[in-house]
This record gives sequence, structure tokens and C-alpha cells, in this order.
Amino acid sequence: ASDDECHLSGESTDSSCALDALQRRVVARAAPNASSSLDVVGTVPPGVNLGGWLVLEDWFFSGTGGRHVVSQNNSGQGTCLPPLLWGMDTEPWSSEGLLTKHLLDSRGEAKVLEILTAHRQTYIVDDDFETIASSGIRSVRLPLPWSTFADALSPIDAGVYKPGAEIVPDPFYREQASFVTVDHEWLAQILRKAAHHKLKLVLDLHNMPGGSSDGTYNGIWPLTPKFWTATVAAGGKGAMLAEVGHWIVEAFVKWVEGLGPVELSAVEGITLLNEPGHMANVDKSKGNPFTMGETQVMD
Repeated sequence: ASDDECHLSGESTDSSCALDALQRRVVARAAPNASSSLDVVGTVPPGVNLGGWLVLEDWFFSGTGGRHVVSQNNSGQGTCLPPLLWGMDTEPWSSEGLLTKHLLDSRGEAKVLEILTAHRQTYIVDDDFETIASSGIRSVRLPLPWSTFADALSPIDAGVYKPGAEIVPDPFYREQASFVTVDHEWLAQILRKAAHHKLKLVLDLHNMPGGSSDGTYNGIWPLTPKFWTATVAAGGKGAMLAEVGHWIVEAFVKWVEGLGPVELSAVEGITLLNEPGHMANVDKSKGNPFTMGETQVMD
């Protein structure tokens, strides 16, 4: 729930309002005819989202000080990334790409890989899948960063976006944002764990190079999203980032199609882009459009 939801309803914007708003939405989705959360006690939700695991958002790691789903005034809220990164209260991070680049510049490649790998290996573990399954939930949404298929960007720079690359820059914001890739065999192992627990995963390609929406999950926030409008050099000519997005999607689909029967049995489906063009109309009304128009996003 967001502060805006409380504000629009004329309620307070404190944390209790945000919690109440969230509870109302859960009730509405789980049991449309229920009048309160008490009426849905014991109701098993149809699915769960594993946010904050492979796609980082600052507010997930903001401690007791976080207040906004969309950080305000270009100031991030991330103060840690357990289990290894702590103490960023005085210089909070705003998005995954900027955090990774900051750590790369200040601590080096080996430390970046150590921090991100430790997070990915401990944030969600097999016990979590067992808990999800034992609760009766069967559908699990797994957000993935575009860098899972970074080698699809080889036409831009074959020496950088190559199979086995562990850290890659954003192709537009090369000096400001970097990402740790997701190993495909490790991802397949997650699918095998899900299959073992009879869970189905919705593989959600959550963001795109250059940022396809406004907000921390775009990977480059608070930089301006460029996915819909910018061009990057590729093979001696220019390529729209939106076209680069097609390369990534093609690699994504090809990878899923090439999975073994056990891994494929755990795939419920795939989705392409989380909230595409999110905040585009708001930014447009402020004179800062980051798309070519609504039709482009819808198409």
C-alpha cells in the first residue's frame, strides 16, 4: 500500500494507514464478498511473489525508516543488503544498478559478486519453498532482471555481453549502472526445487535496459527511464533499446524452451515487463515524458 492510496482516501499517511489499505486489498482479492480480513482467515491465496530476491527494490531493504514504495525526491531508501552489506544509512541506495555500480567502484568486482551472491543464496532457500507448498499455495511469481539474459546484448558489445559474464553495465547508463547476471544453471536449480515441492513458477521478466518504468525496480532509478526512446550503438549502427528488449525476450523464450522436462514442469508461464511505462503519464504531466506515447507501450 502506498501513501498516495491513503492520501486519496482522505486518511492519514502513517504506517497504520498503509497497513490498513494493504489489508483491504488482500481482502478484496482473496474474497470479493468479504467485509473484513476476519472473513478470510484460513483462505489460502492463489499465489505469492518472491520480490526482493533477484530484482532489488530499495524499500525492501530500508529497515524501520522506509515509508514509500516509490522513493521520494530522488533519494533512495536502501540501507542494507543482507547478509553481508550493512550500514548504508547515511548514503542509502536507490536501485539495483546504481548500488552495484557504487559497490563495483568502491569495493571491486570480487566483493560485488560476494555480496550479491550471498544475498541470492540466502534470501530465499529450500525451506521457504517447503513453507509455501505446505501452506497450500501452488503458484509462485519469480521476478527476473533483464541481465539474466545479458548475452543477448552481444551485438552491442560482444566482449562485454558474453556468455559467462558475471557483471555487465546497463547499455545506456554504462557509467552509472551495472548488474550482476543470473547464472542459468542456478536458475534451473531453482526450478528443480520448485518441481520437488510441486510448485509452479511464473517467470516474470521484471525490467529492461535503460529502465522501462519509473521507480526503484527499474534498476536505474532515479535516472530517467530510456527504454522507450533511446538508441544505442550496435554492430556499427544504432538500435532502439525497445528493439534490444526483443532480443532479451527471444533469449528468454529460447532458454525456457530448452529446459529439461523436470524444470519445464515447474514453469507455469512467463510474463514480459512489470508495470510497463509505470508513472509515464505522471511524468508526462510534469513535462518529462519518457515514452513516445501510450500506444507505443500498449503495442
